[in-house]
Amino acid sequence: MQFVSRSRAVGALAAVGIFAALRPPADARADADDIKLLNNSISLELAAIKMYADAVTANLLTANVANVTNQFAADHTAQRDAIIAQVQQGGGTPATEPAPLQAPTMTTEADFLAFALAGERQLASSYLAAVPQFKNRDLAKLAASILGVDATHVALLSEALRQTPAYPGGFLA
Repeated sequence: MQFVSRSRAVGALAAVGIFAALRPPADARADADDIKLLNNSISLELAAIKMYADAVTANLLTANVANVTNQFAADHTAQRDAIIAQVQQGGGTPATEPAPLQAPTMTTEADFLAFALAGERQLASSYLAAVPQFKNRDLAKLAASILGVDATHVALLSEALRQTPAYPGGFLA
């Protein structure tokens, strides 16, 4: 029977530790379907950021509404950045192109608010549909968190347009 010396055991453990540190964790690469969902979300967030920036640039908004839309744009920027980080962490390449938006002719603040409301509803619906599709439950939680913010945007835009009710009811469609 051969005995293992303490120095050999420590050396073997150190080698295993170094190997484990160099090897990426088994779950470091995200599921391809999760990356696809995340990239779709990035494209939608980019479109929302552009939508708000275009409205401010077009001088359609009063100062108070411009302040709120700037905050909404900041929310979407933070959401985009969080999603990009998840794509990169999962070994994917983040989307860089905004989703196409069919912007109507806008000549008034109300025109823009109606367009923004439609965009925010699309975002909220997209996240609602994505949550159960994520295989990684942490990504589902991220999407659900963003869904809550976008649903708040929907309610605030509905209220700004004086729509009754200001939110669509007890459930998002």
